[in-house]
Amino acid sequence: MKKNEPNYADASKRLSDEEIVDSFLFRSTLTKTEKAQADEEFLQLRLEKMKNKSEDQHMRSRLFRSKLLMQDYLNSGAYSALFSFSAQLTEYIGVFKTSKGAIAADLAVHPTKLSRIINGRENPNIDLMYRLEGHSGGLIPATLWYRLHARDLTEQIRKDKTRRNAEMLKVKNGLSLKKTG
Repeated sequence: MKKNEPNYADASKRLSDEEIVDSFLFRSTLTKTEKAQADEEFLQLRLEKMKNKSEDQHMRSRLFRSKLLMQDYLNSGAYSALFSFSAQLTEYIGVFKTSKGAIAADLAVHPTKLSRIINGRENPNIDLMYRLEGHSGGLIPATLWYRLHARDLTEQIRKDKTRRNAEMLKVKNGLSLKKTG
């Protein structure tokens, strides 16, 4: 042990036992064999807990995982087609292990419209985002869906130089910023 690391004797002079427990993490004194056995016991307990989960609990876990992955992606600042609105909608539908038609019915959206959104041929509207929030029981908020779509649009605008130039040619009496001096 390093000299500058606190030990129990030093800590107990300044703190109560409760404060020590709350503020310190002590190194394990297990041997390699004991640690391997403890890890195996923990794994067995975890597997047993997973086996005993209901399908509803599994679905909620998958939804929560999707939400966390979406948030991490949006916080990363980089664009990835794997996290496009349509890709995440496909993932969302997969969580429920049901057909696209059944989800379309749940969301009160025509199946063809849902298919067009999934295939990137049509943009989602705010109403669909509200419905997705309601369908997820509020676990995945409409604002998260909106941010995914906004990231898609931002990337589309960034890359579409041809359309940008074509639309700029249609502008009359545009502001001209000439360098002076």
